[in-house]
Amino acid sequence: MKKNITLMLTLLLTLSLLTACGGGGNSNNNNAPGNSGNSSAPPASDSGGNSNNPSTSNPASTNPPIERTVDVPDKPLDLTDDSIYFVIIDGVKIYLHEATVQDFLNIGFVFNEDKGDEDYYDENSEVDANSSADYGYNFGAKLYKEGTSAYIEVYAVNLTNHSLPLKNCEISTVYFDERIGSQFDISIVCNLSYGCTEDEIKSVFGDIDDDIFTQTAYKRNQIRYYAEGHGEFWFIAKDTGSGAFRQVGVHTAKSPAQG
Repeated sequence: MKKNITLMLTLLLTLSLLTACGGGGNSNNNNAPGNSGNSSAPPASDSGGNSNNPSTSNPASTNPPIERTVDVPDKPLDLTDDSIYFVIIDGVKIYLHEATVQDFLNIGFVFNEDKGDEDYYDENSEVDANSSADYGYNFGAKLYKEGTSAYIEVYAVNLTNHSLPLKNCEISTVYFDERIGSQFDISIVCNLSYGCTEDEIKSVFGDIDDDIFTQTAYKRNQIRYYAEGHGEFWFIAKDTGSGAFRQVGVHTAKSPAQG
C-alpha cells in the first residue's frame, strides 16, 4: 500500500485549481522520518456529499458557521517547531507529531457504520509494515463526528516493521473543509480554520516569497507553508468572492521508507 507522495501532491495541486495559532499532548511519541518537502496532501474536494456518510447523520448545513478571530503572534511562526502542528477539535488539542488514529477515536470520531459498503474499513483494518494506509477513494481514512455527517480525513502511516491495525497507526496528515459547517469546532495553530483569508494566514506565517519555494509557495488559489523534515500547512480552494480559503490541511513529515 505504499504511495507515491509526490504524485498525491500533484493531484492536490491539479484538483484545487479546479475549485474556486498550546496545552497537553497525546501519547505515542515518535521520531518521525523526514522527507524531501513532498507531502501526502489529499486532493481538493468538491461541495457534494460522499458515499461513506453514516446513515445516522444530520446535514452539515443545518447550523451557521462558527465565527472566529485569528490569534496573531508577535512574529511569524517557526515552521521547524514541531509543537505548532496540531488540530483543536471541540477544545481538545491533538499534536500530530505524537498522534495516532486512536486519539481521534477517543474524542468521539467513528468510522463508516455501513459494513455492507464494499470499501468498508474500520479501526481494526490491517495496515502493512512500513506503508501508508490506503483507504477511501482519495487515500485518506474518513473519520465522522459521531451522530453527524461531518468528517475529517486522516492520513495514517505504519512506520514499523510489522503490520498494525489502523487505530494504532501514526497520523501523517489531517485535512478538513467547509462542509464540516459548525457540527464541531475545528481549528489549527492561532485559531486558523476554513474561512480564513490570505491576510490572516500571512499574519500567522509571514509574507509569501515566491523566490523561496523551500519555505512558502503561492499558486493561484492555494497557499502552502512548509519546512523540510517537519511539516506543512495548506490553505486551498480560495473563494473568488470572499477571498476565504475553503480547505485546510496540516501535514507532518512522517512517511514510510521508499524503495
